Amino acid sequence: MSTNEEVARRLLQHRKVLFAYVYAIVRDHGIAEDVFQEVSLVILRRWEEFGVVRDFWPLVRETARRQSLAALRKAGRESLLLSPEALEAVDRGFDAVAPEAQARQDALRQCLDRLPQFWQQVVRSRYWLGQSVTEMASRLFRSENTLSVTLNRIRSRLADCVRERIRLTDTS
Repeated sequence: MSTNEEVARRLLQHRKVLFAYVYAIVRDHGIAEDVFQEVSLVILRRWEEFGVVRDFWPLVRETARRQSLAALRKAGRESLLLSPEALEAVDRGFDAVAPEAQARQDALRQCLDRLPQFWQQVVRSRYWLGQSVTEMASRLFRSENTLSVTLNRIRSRLADCVRERIRLTDTS
């Protein structure tokens, strides 16, 4: 695999947390998307200049931070700039979750695949299609209460499964 392919793969692995980080700073979906693309281009173009990168997240985060602030200034939205203290708080929060975000996402995907077919359908309807419990109950011929209890059981099982998969990954 070429260096650019490897860097692109790593950027895609961090896409959700990176986009969320940028959005937390710029608070505008369109600007966040533009900044994410710009960060990706900067990282790809300048990868060789960075030398040996031991931890990918701090490099992309700092690049994203600078690009986000520049994008707000360029758009004439200085009033949206966070204070240095708020930026530090955002950094600390994302630094705490970024390293494990991909592992948790992979674990969740595996856990979802292991759910019974009906539960997978319930998860898809609720979280991917955004249906309300009322809509789902009507479509699935179940009471709202029954469906709410089912959703709670699903969330509980997924949480337990993800914790177990992360624990197993950490010990191997």
